[in-house]
Amino acid sequence: MEIERTTTENLAQKSSIRGVLETLSMAIVVVVSLLSFPSVLPWMIAVWLVWHTVLAHGNRPAWVPLVACLVIMVVKLVPRTHAMIVLGCVLALIALVRFRARNEPLSRQKLALKTTLVLWAAWGLMFYEWQSTIHCGRPMMLDPDRPVVCIGDSLTDGMLPDHGYPDPLGKMIRVPVVNLGFSGIATSQALGQMDRVLGHNPQVVVIELGGHDFLKGHSRSSTKANLVAMIEACRKQDAEVILMEIPRGFIFDPFASLEREIAHQYDVELVADTWLRQIVVMSPIAPPGMWMPASQLSDDGIHSNPRGSEAIAKRVAGTLQTMYGDAVLKEP
Repeated sequence: MEIERTTTENLAQKSSIRGVLETLSMAIVVVVSLLSFPSVLPWMIAVWLVWHTVLAHGNRPAWVPLVACLVIMVVKLVPRTHAMIVLGCVLALIALVRFRARNEPLSRQKLALKTTLVLWAAWGLMFYEWQSTIHCGRPMMLDPDRPVVCIGDSLTDGMLPDHGYPDPLGKMIRVPVVNLGFSGIATSQALGQMDRVLGHNPQVVVIELGGHDFLKGHSRSSTKANLVAMIEACRKQDAEVILMEIPRGFIFDPFASLEREIAHQYDVELVADTWLRQIVVMSPIAPPGMWMPASQLSDDGIHSNPRGSEAIAKRVAGTLQTMYGDAVLKEP
């Protein structure tokens, strides 16, 4: 009896420790998921699906990771594209099925393979759409005489001694680059500058805007309307558009997925927010940048320094290369 009681107590202790570790692990994953930038959203969702898959094939209920993932997707304002909506519906449906079977081990075991395959198929569809969204589907022809015009706020204008990413971009590509950045500008002000932008007869307009709309309390709908109006004005002048994705908050961003939605709806090229995430993490305010002063891309955690502007320029040059091929790049 004493041995049985000791064994029971040990099992209960192990179960309690496992429960604490699982709760702590889930809390960490929730925090990391909420802090994730939009461009890594598919991988954030994949982490939750992996968690569900492990639990499901261990014959556990496995509905909690799906519900947590669904809630985070709502909080993060994921783009309402077809594949994302399908994934959300699949998550909700399978979470409900797994919840109803939580006290039925045999039913859970039979469901494990089917639900896992359906979930990952929905994720694969979403990932394919996610990747295709950042690229324009129309064929393009390079005109070496028509410039690339960059319009944006201080991230484009630069903060002295830096002159913004258009300066190093001009050294990377064969076509002229015009910097029309204005520090502190919002989309409504930029829309008023479109005659000046189009007066350069650009073949591409790079738009890096929307951060100050958020800071000045402008609505998401008005910001989107202004960006769409700028895109339509460019299209009327036979100019392509590159839209730069800008995260405006870490846990909750009321403008989240705005640029990605526009890119999806209007078939424009998108520079994913990886460029800004790189600036933030390689700055004095965040690791690992705070420990690597010689490699920092920003001096304040927001604006690029000359190294940061060169890193942004490489992203834009890579996007132009995707659009026009190697002919747009200068020979090294």
